[in-house]
Amino acid sequence: MSFAFTPEEQSRVEVAAFLGIHLDPISYVDLSTIIVLGTMYVFEFIALCYQLRNRDYLPLRVKNVPVMFSLYFGGVSWLLGDIFTGGLVHLGQSPVLRNCKFTVIWLRVCIGAYYVTSIFALRCYSLYYVFCKGKAFKGRILLLSLGVTGLSIVAFGVISMLLPARMTVEYEEILDMCNFNHTYVLCVLVVIWTIWAYTAVMSWKMRKIPFCFNERVEIFATFGILLIVSLLNSMCLLVISIYPASLGWRTALVYTNHVGASIGYWVVMWEPTYACMFHRDEYFQYWINILKEDQMEREYEYSSNLNTDTTLNLI
Repeated sequence: MSFAFTPEEQSRVEVAAFLGIHLDPISYVDLSTIIVLGTMYVFEFIALCYQLRNRDYLPLRVKNVPVMFSLYFGGVSWLLGDIFTGGLVHLGQSPVLRNCKFTVIWLRVCIGAYYVTSIFALRCYSLYYVFCKGKAFKGRILLLSLGVTGLSIVAFGVISMLLPARMTVEYEEILDMCNFNHTYVLCVLVVIWTIWAYTAVMSWKMRKIPFCFNERVEIFATFGILLIVSLLNSMCLLVISIYPASLGWRTALVYTNHVGASIGYWVVMWEPTYACMFHRDEYFQYWINILKEDQMEREYEYSSNLNTDTTLNLI
């Protein structure tokens, strides 16, 4: 897969110009974007393995490490979808990449953007459930929430795959890129904006709730990140004409999506992860003392008699 300006790439640019489309050639800038974001995900994978190995450490455990770990793979899928369908690589050499319905519907939309934004929204709901309703977010309600989220994603993907390619997305051989159906794009954006609206409502309901740690920062970071991601995706897909043809827009979108998702993840996970690595016992005692001082043992379901047997999950 070449990122040099080959005669074939020059021909593609000239054909696009003949059709009235300004097409920035795939270049080493696209390669650098792939390398930078790929490296970011590699370092995150190492940290996530550490988190999973130490998932019984109580400050980490309440973050529900397995669910957050799955969020990482959603981000990887989203990145692959953005790369394959956002104009960063050539598609014509691979029958898999030319299958735009698979790369867009499953990698980019369902397992990617839909799942990642849903998990952020679900974490926001879990905080609301714990601190506003005063109930533990575990057991049946946790499984039900995850089940509804998963089923809605699968249903959206299956229905999208059953529709004709002209109604969703199809491979455009002349330009060597995926061509999105405008109505289908609107449907996807409606889903993303609905998730953002739900997050906004949950955030508003929790604006006066006292928290022990950095949950308030998590709430507003999630709110802000989903807003920025939703706005930029809406602009690129609805306002910018064939955004993958523009080097600036396709680079800005993929960085916004994945740096934003990464920031959202680490706002939740950085403090207990850092503490587990460098101040394990001291931070654990500090964590317990804060719960007792703020009288939040019930919300976090901590009991001095239970210690690490505590079973609370805050997604």
